[in-house]
Amino acid sequence: MKTIKIFFASSEELEDDRNAFGNLVRRLNKTYEKRGVHLELFEWEDYDAAYNNRRKQDEYNDNVRQSDIFLAVFHRLAGRFTIEEFDIATEEFRKKALPKTYVYCKDIKDGETESTELKEFKQRLIDEMGHYWSRYSNRDTMQLHFVMQLQMVDSSSREDIKVENGAVVLDGQTIARMENLPFAGQNEEFQKMSARLAELPAQIANFRMLNEQMPGQEFIQTQLQNLLNEYNKLQEDFDKYQQTLFATAKRIAQLQGERVTDRMRRAMEAFNEGKVREANIILEEAERDGQQALNEYKMSKEITEQKRQNVIKSIDELMLKSATMLSDYSIPANERISKVEDIYAQADTMATEINLDAEKYYKLLEEYGEFLRVYGLYRQAKEIYTRQLTLCEQIYGKEQPETSLPLHNLGRMYYELGEYEDAVEYLNQSLKIDEEYSDGDDTDTAATYDILGLLYNELALYDQALEYLGKALDIRREVLGEDDIGTAVSYNNIGLVFYCLGDYTQALECYQQSLEIDEKLVDANNPSIATSYCNVGLAYTNLGQYDTANEYYQKALKIQREVLGERHPSTGITYNNIGLVYYHLCLFEMALEYFFKAMEINEDVYGAEHKTTVLVYNNIGLAYSRLEEYEKAIEYHNKALEVQQIILGDEHPDTAMSYNNIGLIYFNNGYYDNALEYFQKAMEIGESILGTEHQSTAWFYTNLGSTYFLLDDNEKALEFHNKALDTRLKVLGEEHPDTANAYVSLGNIYQIMEENQTALDYNNKAIEIYAKTVGRDHLSNAEPNYNIASIYISLKEYEAALVHLYRALEIQENILGPEHTETATIYQSIGEVYDATAEYDKALEYLNKALNAYTTVLGEDDYQTKDVADTIKEIQSKMNK
Repeated sequence: MKTIKIFFASSEELEDDRNAFGNLVRRLNKTYEKRGVHLELFEWEDYDAAYNNRRKQDEYNDNVRQSDIFLAVFHRLAGRFTIEEFDIATEEFRKKALPKTYVYCKDIKDGETESTELKEFKQRLIDEMGHYWSRYSNRDTMQLHFVMQLQMVDSSSREDIKVENGAVVLDGQTIARMENLPFAGQNEEFQKMSARLAELPAQIANFRMLNEQMPGQEFIQTQLQNLLNEYNKLQEDFDKYQQTLFATAKRIAQLQGERVTDRMRRAMEAFNEGKVREANIILEEAERDGQQALNEYKMSKEITEQKRQNVIKSIDELMLKSATMLSDYSIPANERISKVEDIYAQADTMATEINLDAEKYYKLLEEYGEFLRVYGLYRQAKEIYTRQLTLCEQIYGKEQPETSLPLHNLGRMYYELGEYEDAVEYLNQSLKIDEEYSDGDDTDTAATYDILGLLYNELALYDQALEYLGKALDIRREVLGEDDIGTAVSYNNIGLVFYCLGDYTQALECYQQSLEIDEKLVDANNPSIATSYCNVGLAYTNLGQYDTANEYYQKALKIQREVLGERHPSTGITYNNIGLVYYHLCLFEMALEYFFKAMEINEDVYGAEHKTTVLVYNNIGLAYSRLEEYEKAIEYHNKALEVQQIILGDEHPDTAMSYNNIGLIYFNNGYYDNALEYFQKAMEIGESILGTEHQSTAWFYTNLGSTYFLLDDNEKALEFHNKALDTRLKVLGEEHPDTANAYVSLGNIYQIMEENQTALDYNNKAIEIYAKTVGRDHLSNAEPNYNIASIYISLKEYEAALVHLYRALEIQENILGPEHTETATIYQSIGEVYDATAEYDKALEYLNKALNAYTTVLGEDDYQTKDVADTIKEIQSKMNK
């Protein structure tokens, strides 16, 4: 186990702070020992006081020399021995780069004065060493700075200290509250955001009350939504601002103990006092002076080390300037980001020109890449991380512990850019190093397993996805415990893979486990709980348990409407999901009602040209198609297609799906040649972009096969349906609902070709698969049972036909109800079988049920209603003879 030795030097006046610091180190040690790191704190109170023929201070000094981190803490006094220990620490650092040496000075209160020795010591730090010390007014500030420095000494983990809910935390331990840290608590923008967030809940509650008292008032509803939007947006902005301030504070902590310019020291002091704008102004000349220093270096006939050091100082100033610029919210966001990108580019150019020390250049590239990643500039980040990796391999060698991080970073960028195969390559290289040089059971390794698992899911390599996500879950359960947000995320990710596999029972189990953890750890009205409800609802939707799915969606909707508001995009997603429930229940008008609610929200929030809006356009088109309102269906599918061509281009899987959906309209309307044209476009894009072995391509094959089938080209129909089946067997396996669908489609063709045994075999296979995956009572099971019944009817095996018709009827009545056209079709078929067997009473019983359903849904003048009515009359005529 690695040991980090810490020496804390202070006078007796700081005994309370020293004790608090000791307690902090002991708490942190529990966390660090999980990573294989032991923190050893030297406390002079516990030191063996026995006489050993040496000056006691000499023994303390030996411990200073052996330490990894040395902290000298002052308030009003500067003891002779503390200064002696500091001098020894700095001398030792010059020899072997350890211990990392830091000075803290506690703020002087009114009525207190600094000793002459302390004033002289501070002045020496500035004049002789350029050393920057850190001021602190409370223990939170000192504790935070120490933990940040500890993270710099221990590079064994990518999991850093972070800000969560207004607290700085490390592995769940609170290190400091943001409001107690002067750089935040005394910051004007921080105070303004915090105050507004405190005001808004009362205003929201007031408008909620007004809305209840005067329902339907547009002005009140609009004001309520505006306040909810402001509150949620402000919470998001406040969180981002705290993250930005904290990142700047970390940058300053990295400079503590190093030689800094006077300009940097003044800017750092201003920032730490909450004066971020002032800090930014102090550094305004850094860019100009940096360019001047570089020009002098390049133009000098005799390049001196001093000129090179001037450029290095300028680079340090630019790096600090990038941090203060990002924290200065008086500058518009786009301008800030663009300016910081220019600053990093300038620092990068300067570093290249002067051949900056490799390790220092490595750190510059790491910060540069992180900035680009955070602000979504992934292609630029990929280029920087590639250079960082090359430099890292030059410094440390390939496949060394240090190369894991740049490999991981590069893999993440390929993932964000959708270049999944390259992402897998780099992440696996990072993982190989982590597993070789560590126990492979830390949360960093779990994070890499997670990304790889999600990547394999995108690539439809589901076995690998489950393997890696399962490893991540095992680590989190071991390290974090069962009841942790990270563990909940793992369950959710595994649920996603099972969902894609069509194993909705397993997906549901994982989603429910994730939800149970969330419900323990997160407030009941937190929007993240609503997201978990939606995931559970999706699983129930695909299991055909639509009422249960709707219950979960309604729970999600209640939270979202209350917390986020009626017109929030998350509320829109839930409306869309509820619409899908009604769509599956064949209640298409109800589905449209919810789809339109979702569309209005999405158009208002995102605009028409957004992928989320497009999703709803497609769903509206599908519902209109099922209502046989084909012109409206085409209108919405064309809307979706036009937007996708604008935002994604013609060669994109989502665009292909829109071509497919338009093809379905023509298909359902009987225009098979037009349908064929659109399905072929979809297939060409699918094969080009996704390849032949992909689920979406399989759907395009299926639709082409169905179209050729209705064009009486059975040979082509079989070709494409077999392609679809082969693809699904390779990608999804035998036991998947989509594979069952392929068997049903092929069974229909063989039935028409009067190859009845093959048709029976395929439909029976489908029933077996549905029973294993979505359950024997799922709506999907009705079709193959009906198909089998039709085959037995053609063979005049009426008893066998009735077994399957009753099975299909049981499913249809349970899910769709008796007054539904699809249920009516089965009533009609049962009635016709009993007519064929001369069981007229039973025939009339079922035909009358069919007539009632058709009349209720379609009306008396529909051809299906009239057809059943005519059959009833014929049977009655037979009975009267």
